[in-house]
Amino acid sequence: MNSGVITKVEYRILPDVDFSELDVIPHSGKFAEEVQRTNAGLLYSFSANFNIARLNQETDKTIAELSDRKAQFRITDANGTRHLAGDEFYPARLYASRNVDGQPGSFNGYRCTITRNAPEMTTIEY
Repeated sequence: MNSGVITKVEYRILPDVDFSELDVIPHSGKFAEEVQRTNAGLLYSFSANFNIARLNQETDKTIAELSDRKAQFRITDANGTRHLAGDEFYPARLYASRNVDGQPGSFNGYRCTITRNAPEMTTIEY
């Protein structure tokens, strides 16, 4: 399996303890982490892209809440490995856009991106 493929995304708004699941379309996205060498040291850039179907009030509310807050995301890949993006010092951010296309067979939903830049790598849960 391709380990960079997203099958599940969960979130928690810091300092909450429990994670809640986003209703993502499995295998609709991917993620990557890159390392850049800067004058101040290493900078790890994490990004994840995925889709959420069904435009509705509940999802609108969740996306709006996540867009304005510090959050931690737990992303499960196709191998079942969970990656934690964000913490209280270097939170992850969610950006989403609504896509409404009136063409038959087109995608109507949210196109989401999670980003995080920090001097440390994303944590992996085995």
